[in-house]
Amino acid sequence: MSRENRALSFRGLRVNFSIEWPEAHLRHRVLLLCSPFLSGFHWRKILPELSELGCLCVLAELPGFGPGNTVSAPPRKSAVRSQMLWGVLDEVDARLGGGNALWHLAAHGAAWPTVLAMRAAQPDSVRSLIGISPLMPPRARGRFFGGRGDGGERILARALATPASFSQFVTRAARRPLPDYVVERMWAGFAHPGARDALAGMLDPADDVPAPADFCPSIAIWGGSDPLMPMDARERLAALVPDVEAHIIRPAGHFPMETHSRALRDYLRGWLKYVG
Repeated sequence: MSRENRALSFRGLRVNFSIEWPEAHLRHRVLLLCSPFLSGFHWRKILPELSELGCLCVLAELPGFGPGNTVSAPPRKSAVRSQMLWGVLDEVDARLGGGNALWHLAAHGAAWPTVLAMRAAQPDSVRSLIGISPLMPPRARGRFFGGRGDGGERILARALATPASFSQFVTRAARRPLPDYVVERMWAGFAHPGARDALAGMLDPADDVPAPADFCPSIAIWGGSDPLMPMDARERLAALVPDVEAHIIRPAGHFPMETHSRALRDYLRGWLKYVG
């Protein structure tokens, strides 16, 4: 595998991404969209499998997150974020030649609404949707987190107060301690205040994410022990994507790419071979 680190700016807002070139003949184009807690580093256990399958992978961070971003008010709307990310994929398509191609759009956690918006914006460019620990869009059935309207912000404020409190939050979310170097990479994503504001904005219930207007092959994989997934996760998913294929990794928490990468690789390999 070979990686190329890139960035594009949209009206001063930086989108960080890297291109992972496959070892095998190019068969699939896959976007791996990081949630605010992840960076391209956290897909490292998944990439060798995808490379062997002939996947060109674009590992992208959400607009407003990652190094080099100094904008204090990144876009809160999924539709705006989706336009920027299509700009990234269009750039990759142009480099490869042959016009626009079909993409598998994979996202973790709170990045899930953005790939739904991407599919709504350019349905003819999407081969499938892949949700990994997908947190529900606020307008599917209420907020990301239940309770009072500022519940999500209060949870985040406590989690992001100090490195120690953040480590405790990650341990609870993952259902086990993660290596220090993994947690440090997660914490580094919140080095500037704008990232925290952007994450709080992603929980804003005013964000309106449309459900796919027609059939799109879709799979969702999450941990059966994930404390961030709502109890009615399957019903919420079905309300947005009626034909979604749902799979649960029973002992996993919110970061299966770190704790249960073998099971996740098996699901992704089977999905890509099935969908084509």
